[in-house]
Amino acid sequence: MIQFKRYPHIADLLEHYIEQKKRADIGDIYKSGITTEKDAELFCAFIWNVVENIHSDSESESVVLGSTDNTDMLPDLAYEISTQMKQAGYFYIWEKTLDHQE
Repeated sequence: MIQFKRYPHIADLLEHYIEQKKRADIGDIYKSGITTEKDAELFCAFIWNVVENIHSDSESESVVLGSTDNTDMLPDLAYEISTQMKQAGYFYIWEKTLDHQE
């Protein structure tokens, strides 16, 4: 299972969006870890969807994890995903997806 050591609340955030978006594929990666390039690509794409959802939920004042604005978690999310991708050996994929977001 992917574990977030510095910011464990990121697990709650991702679990929320995995469940809300009914992403069993991402749930499987989350439970087993990132073991392939395809896993890394899917997971990174999902993270960018989470970022978009955090912003849209904030704008619509939807309550997620007891708050209507979780944008303050974005730096924590970036740190934890960067760390996970480095540990899994797929940081280059995270960087590639980051380049496409700018």
